[in-house]
Amino acid sequence: MVVEPKAPIVEMRQITKTFGSTRALRGVDFTVLPGEIHALLGRNGAGKSTLVSCLSGIVAADSGRVRIGQADIIANGESYAAALRDEIAHVQQTPRLFDLLTVAENLFLENPAVRRRGWVSHRQMIARAAQVLETWGIEISPTALAGQLGAGTRQLLEIIKALNRGVPVMILDEPTAALSNAEKRVLFDHVRALKAQGVSFVYISHHLDEVFEIADTVTILRDGQTVTERAAVSSLDVETIADLMMGQKTQRSVREDFTDASAPPLLEARGLRLGKGTVDFQVRKGEIVALAGPVGSGKEDLAMILAGHKAPLGGRVFSPSGKLPVIGLVPTDRHASGYVGLLGVRENVTLGGLDLLSGGLGFIDRGREAAHVGDLARRTNVIAASLEQPVGQLSGGNQQKVVFARALCRDPQVIVALSPTRGVDVGAKEQLYGLLRDLAAKGMGVVVVSDEEDEISQLANRVVIVFEEEIVGELVGDYSMKDLILRMEGVA
Repeated sequence: MVVEPKAPIVEMRQITKTFGSTRALRGVDFTVLPGEIHALLGRNGAGKSTLVSCLSGIVAADSGRVRIGQADIIANGESYAAALRDEIAHVQQTPRLFDLLTVAENLFLENPAVRRRGWVSHRQMIARAAQVLETWGIEISPTALAGQLGAGTRQLLEIIKALNRGVPVMILDEPTAALSNAEKRVLFDHVRALKAQGVSFVYISHHLDEVFEIADTVTILRDGQTVTERAAVSSLDVETIADLMMGQKTQRSVREDFTDASAPPLLEARGLRLGKGTVDFQVRKGEIVALAGPVGSGKEDLAMILAGHKAPLGGRVFSPSGKLPVIGLVPTDRHASGYVGLLGVRENVTLGGLDLLSGGLGFIDRGREAAHVGDLARRTNVIAASLEQPVGQLSGGNQQKVVFARALCRDPQVIVALSPTRGVDVGAKEQLYGLLRDLAAKGMGVVVVSDEEDEISQLANRVVIVFEEEIVGELVGDYSMKDLILRMEGVA
């Protein structure tokens, strides 16, 4: 008896997508079978998120074809998103719950319990939510507000909400980033149960151990292209995956070594509690330290605590000299918290040091301000028509330079930079790298948080690996890119 192979539930062919001058996808092929857990892997920037955004209809591809079941869809057609809405659920990294709605309301927002005449039955909705929560082993009230819940519970609710749609294909993008081990086990049990019912999953994760545990097949992207399609997980090992993701055999990374062991620590953390464990950390004068790890590892939280913008659950941050240094912060999202788009360069930079530039009566000394902001704009190489030009009118690279200038306004001894070159072009990226190296060379302590392996390798004298809210290792000296990738994936 000949067993016919299953027809694909998802078939993407020659998908392309360009953002400005960046070719995010270059003719990608991707296929998923019914009842399959298919892992989509690649380094940051490889095109994973763009591909699944095209698959779920969040963005339209420039060209290519998508086949869902028996429906053939032009990837840039007018009805593209509508055609996918009833077929695919996409659970993104950040939960999209409404904080002021209850758990029950969030779970059934798209499918409420409706009585005759169109009235919503809150009683039925609460009862249905209670049943779902019990099935998942989540001990919260269905009438609790979503905004009062922890990150792990919110993530599970987002997944449950998507599963309630009853679609044949689910996209899970870093689903365990905020989950405890117990919550992860619950999720995996439900994923396996749904797989047995014929539901297909596209699974994106930086945790390679999870991929080996739950996935059936693997597709690997590199630089917007498919390098391995539908490989059986059982046929691969960690080393092979790392080589395929990098596109080259192991190379030793090139960076400036920090050899001054006698340099005094500028900032230390002792017994710092981010969640499960405790963290000890220090940055020395003239050192560039990178915090690296998977999404949700706690590296951003550690950086924000060091910068004084978040309180730890326990422990302390101090300076051996007895006086805490001035610390500058470059936030992750410049658009949300790095600058005010309607204000000029001068005003944005001044916001970083209003008291420093104010006179005795609290008024800003315009002469001092002009000199100081002008100097910082030159140091950070801000290119603008004038210091009065609104920052919202500048290029992404120059906006980020303004954010750096603002962080340097108070002449800090330590700078904490989260995703320091996100969304900037190659030229601006190299200028910002040069700025960070120059700051370290002049004695500043530099802490960098980045998801880009190349960036970490180029900048950091020392790499601190954060995994599940604990420091689990360090890389110093002559380490390879593969060493770094595997540590960031949490498998070495």
